Amino acid sequence: MIAVLRTPARRITLAIALSVLIHTAIMWLPYFQWPHAKVELPPLTVRLEPLPDAGEHPAANPQPEKPLTRSDAGSADGRVPGTTNEMDKTEPPASAHPFPKHLRLSFVVHSGKDGFMTGEILHQLDIRRDRYTLKSVRKTAGLTSLRNSDQLIQSSHGKIIDRGLQPHAFSEGKITKDGKLNMQATFDWGAQKLRFSNNNEITLPVDTQDMLSFMYQLSQIQMNGEFFLLPVSDAAQLQQYQIEVGTKENIDTPMGKVRALHLRKMHAQGEAYFDIWLGLEYRLLPVKFSQVDDSDKVIEEYVISSFRAADK
Repeated sequence: MIAVLRTPARRITLAIALSVLIHTAIMWLPYFQWPHAKVELPPLTVRLEPLPDAGEHPAANPQPEKPLTRSDAGSADGRVPGTTNEMDKTEPPASAHPFPKHLRLSFVVHSGKDGFMTGEILHQLDIRRDRYTLKSVRKTAGLTSLRNSDQLIQSSHGKIIDRGLQPHAFSEGKITKDGKLNMQATFDWGAQKLRFSNNNEITLPVDTQDMLSFMYQLSQIQMNGEFFLLPVSDAAQLQQYQIEVGTKENIDTPMGKVRALHLRKMHAQGEAYFDIWLGLEYRLLPVKFSQVDDSDKVIEEYVISSFRAADK
């Protein structure tokens, strides 16, 4: 028997016979299916407002961006300088939207317009009854974090009133390799005084916001005109912002295309300013922010990368 198996032709014939026998046996076995592995899906990022009407296709036919104007010298015809009097407003103006009870937004920070990533910002808003707390934490990221580990923390808290946010205190803390720097502003609405941490105080105008709360207060403003006024404090001074209402655009974000309303701080020639975009399908909350220097060069851009909210 051993001699027979050692013959090459016999071994090949035996191998073929065994293969046929195994294949036949498998065909007659009962059907068996491996169970599917359970996959944990990430949480969906849910839009908070209805999508555009079926007849509107912003992604396919985006409205072209039109340049916003400067707040230069007054014009002879009496129009307010720097407004978008001649811009095509094809859609109705934005109106006030309710705040989510809990909100968590993440932004990526880019150097310049569409530049490399230098950091990330996390915003968190919490509302309990008629009180709100709003916090922003910015950290360096990417190659920038290899050179330094700077951090900027802003905090605003106050009351929810019929006109929106009414800040009671704002603080800003910077942590760098050279140490810490803290500033604070207190909003005394009873005495109508705005007090700074350097012991200075000034008159507190109605509807004054801080550098953090104003980005969210924009969703509460009736934008029926070409521009609107908003007093804003950065814990060192108070400025009267004139904000121009621009066009509705589609912007690119890590979340995909987002439909947004473009606003700009009106400014004189050779003056720094900012642009901000409010998500039209995200209750007019901020989805993009750009800082522009006095030569019209974008210094930094913050673009939404994650949006989570809850109404309970």
